Amino acid sequence: MALLRTIEQFRDQVVVNVNSDFASFAPDVRLVESERLKPLMGPALFNELSALSTADLAALDGPMGELRDELLCASANLAAAEYLPMQQVQMTDSGVFLLTTGDKKTAFQWQINQLLTAFRRKGYNALERALAILDENIDVPAFAAWATSAAGTASHKFFINTAAQFTEFYGINNSRLTYLALLPTLRKMERFAIEPVLGTDFYLELKEQVLDRDLSADNVLVLEQYIRPALAHLVIAKAVPELGMGLNGNAIELNVYRLDDSNQKEADASIDSLLGLKVQQAAADGQVYLTRLRSYLNTTASATRYAAYFTSTAYQDPSGPRPTVRTEVAGRIYGFM
Repeated sequence: MALLRTIEQFRDQVVVNVNSDFASFAPDVRLVESERLKPLMGPALFNELSALSTADLAALDGPMGELRDELLCASANLAAAEYLPMQQVQMTDSGVFLLTTGDKKTAFQWQINQLLTAFRRKGYNALERALAILDENIDVPAFAAWATSAAGTASHKFFINTAAQFTEFYGINNSRLTYLALLPTLRKMERFAIEPVLGTDFYLELKEQVLDRDLSADNVLVLEQYIRPALAHLVIAKAVPELGMGLNGNAIELNVYRLDDSNQKEADASIDSLLGLKVQQAAADGQVYLTRLRSYLNTTASATRYAAYFTSTAYQDPSGPRPTVRTEVAGRIYGFM
């Protein structure tokens, strides 16, 4: 059973200007809850909540009630985004037709695009808030199904695990949609850029402590002051030329939007120049953090502090020649559609 079941629940989250039958939205509700909500929550907690009656679900309070509200917000908005294209047409055995009436006409494409962007932003950001509630209450008995699930473990796989955390070090406006688009690059840059500086043993020690949520005070410091800011900037530097993306604060755009179609050549040059500067600045800032990370570890590590680093080949005696950290994060050629 789905969490979102009635048109009243749907209207609480999405403004519907005319009477609607919930049956129209139901297939897309089931789709987004299966593809987006269930993987985030884990099957056990999802099934536990979806098994509740509508009245019992509405009666939840405290953190579980807050979680319900965010999940319903996500379900309704993401389902609305999935259903919106179908709302514009009528599909029959004879073909697909545009819906028109005497006093109404189909919205302009730019208006539909704005709605899609708004629905997706609201839905994914609700998932981000739901994840924060789950993590904050991981030791609460009511959240035990989450705490012991693979989904709960997966939420701490990386050095940066949420959009809000990423935004602390590079501005993506807490957008979960943007974070999810960056995630493949983040996974890669952890191994390509961070592990060589830390050494494999210290890298794995940090990964295990992040996963187990038992970071030592020293490791919290090195993560917050050096690793996470370095990683965020290097991810942006790598992702921009790889994906041709723009960060607009709400989502990730895979194509560059041209403000001036009548002056396309000049517009393209300006866009390429601005994105090139973004890449260069993010890469340069990331390298500064990496250099400071290595310097800090080399001057601080000992047999009793950061021992995994101290005993690795990554460690260099600070009294010797200064090392130079070089990481390949971006090419020189940027191609955009």
